Amino acid sequence: MNILETNNQVTFTLKYKKQSHVLTMELDDTIGDLKSIAEQKTQVPKSLQKLIYKGIQKNDRKTLKQARLRNKSKVLLIGNSLQDIAKTNLTPVEKDVEDQSSWKVDSDKNNEYCNLQIHQQILNKRQPGYGIPEKFKGKHLNLPKSSINDVWDEDGKRVQLTFKVNQDQLHIKSYGQKLIVKLDLIKDFYSQETKNYDGYSYFGLQTGYSERSVLWFYYVPSHYIRAIRNAILGDWKI
Repeated sequence: MNILETNNQVTFTLKYKKQSHVLTMELDDTIGDLKSIAEQKTQVPKSLQKLIYKGIQKNDRKTLKQARLRNKSKVLLIGNSLQDIAKTNLTPVEKDVEDQSSWKVDSDKNNEYCNLQIHQQILNKRQPGYGIPEKFKGKHLNLPKSSINDVWDEDGKRVQLTFKVNQDQLHIKSYGQKLIVKLDLIKDFYSQETKNYDGYSYFGLQTGYSERSVLWFYYVPSHYIRAIRNAILGDWKI
């Protein structure tokens, strides 16, 4: 489909489960307006919607221009229609409780995977390429437009990570080699702060169903961890 750009409008794709809706809206329209249209298209109530676009949090009063929505971009909608919730015999509140109970399971798995002996071996052999400025410690920043450099993989090789969220891709570059991982194929995310260097973490990407199918990366600035997780699992809410 050929999408035309105008100064006052933006055309993008709203994706929900297997549905794709190409929408054209005014840049002065708000996130709340987008949620209203999304409700008409998908039957997911505005109060249960989670809209994901480049990991930027915006409230309903922000305009699409302020949210920096671009032509040909993709906005992912996560949520359940009332009909879907009724099928599971759960009220929205009960659904939230059920979701929260699953976090406990994820937390247990996170601790199990992050405490494997192999991690300490890599952390002891390698070190970060630079120190984290004090002003960034304890903060949560958006993903950089460029790459995250001086990261180590599980083989002890230095790699460069570039998250191309609009393309649903993670580019992993090392010594002339490049691996592209589709973000929507990643099944889970694990992370933990390092004990030997303040301001750094390591994380794992579950690409399969076993412990061996996790890609691990070490000495990643901790202030990017939440943005990485949200870019992959879609926890960011516009």
